[in-house]
Amino acid sequence: MRRLAAWYDAHRGPRTIVLVWLATRLLILIVLAAFERFVVGDVFYYHRKIHALFTAGLDRTLYEYPTPVVWILWLPYGASFGNRVGYLIGFVVFMLALDALFTYVLWRATGRRHDTSIDFWLIFVPLIGPLAYLRFDMLPAVLAGGALLAARRKPWITGALTGLGAAIKLWPALLIGAFMSYRSDRRPAGVAFVVLGFGLALISLIFGGWSRLISPLTWQSDRGLQIESIWATPLMLARALRPDQWIVDMSQYQAYEIFGPGVDAWVMISSIATLLGLAVIILLTVRAFRHDGSTPAAIGFVVLATVAIMTITNKTLSPQYLLWMGGPMAALLAYRAQARPDEQPAINRIAGQVLILALLTQLVYPLFYNGYLGRKGHAMIIISTIVTAIRNLALVVFTIEVCLMAWRMLAAGVLERTALTRSD
Repeated sequence: MRRLAAWYDAHRGPRTIVLVWLATRLLILIVLAAFERFVVGDVFYYHRKIHALFTAGLDRTLYEYPTPVVWILWLPYGASFGNRVGYLIGFVVFMLALDALFTYVLWRATGRRHDTSIDFWLIFVPLIGPLAYLRFDMLPAVLAGGALLAARRKPWITGALTGLGAAIKLWPALLIGAFMSYRSDRRPAGVAFVVLGFGLALISLIFGGWSRLISPLTWQSDRGLQIESIWATPLMLARALRPDQWIVDMSQYQAYEIFGPGVDAWVMISSIATLLGLAVIILLTVRAFRHDGSTPAAIGFVVLATVAIMTITNKTLSPQYLLWMGGPMAALLAYRAQARPDEQPAINRIAGQVLILALLTQLVYPLFYNGYLGRKGHAMIIISTIVTAIRNLALVVFTIEVCLMAWRMLAAGVLERTALTRSD
């Protein structure tokens, strides 16, 4: 390992980036074929729904997702002429292309250097595992990361990418406030966000109708307590000791949920936590506006805090949600050189925590998931529940730390700029 690390450091450059990207992505596909083949289920679900699109109609197709998602998921269907296996291959190739594109964008954004941000991304995706290519959450992750990279150079691109992300996954709409906190960049970012985000919403309304436009929100609000979520953790720990008291089963919302005593109370707690999380996001955004955006690294922390808050406060926490953090974290690392010397170690530490969370998430799903569902005996219920609880606790600690860092860095950046102005 030491020799490999020494070789890597001695050969940093575009050729090494390409070789490592190819090697690690090939490894992901090998792991998929050898150990994690059952994670392809969602892709076949997309295929089945798109295949029935012209029969069922747009208003009844994938109504748990925003309407533009249907059009995006049609692309591999059209490319494969509707073939089921071809759709799977096309979908994976689409996600691989997004992954490669973001790697290239990181390289360009860091001055065509083999930067630490690229190393992070090269490692992060394999730690998430094949799931990264078998859900479409790679797209909002890349859009959020790209928006952060463009924030100080081409704000209109930031606004457009954020608007597209909001049209696909809704939550990226919360990022536009942080991006618009730069006074000089407000207008182009805001206009591009409105044109693309609201433009896609209007097109969705025209083609799908009002009920289809809001169906993702109603679907989300009606869901129960997903077993991987933060708020299901206390009940899942209790269930590990007394499995007969709670039922874990697939709900009508295509997710495994927990049913039994205390579920309604924890759903209510999650709703309260969501409101409190939104309040924290608003406070951070207001602080960013008051300090005129502070530094790119500070805004990067606000973006990362927003993503983390939305992840932990939700009553649903699917494993692919961890992908959302990868793009902004890689972009934040790209800004590390512009951060103050005392802030750079914090950025490195946060990046390390994201990598650990990614690895723990692959353990939670898919490696230990059958045990979590109770299909491998009581001992595996206990082991998998402990692993999930550790991941969730680490995720909460991570979110708190990122929020505190965002709060401090927003003020520190403006103080540093003020001191430099006075010295001049």
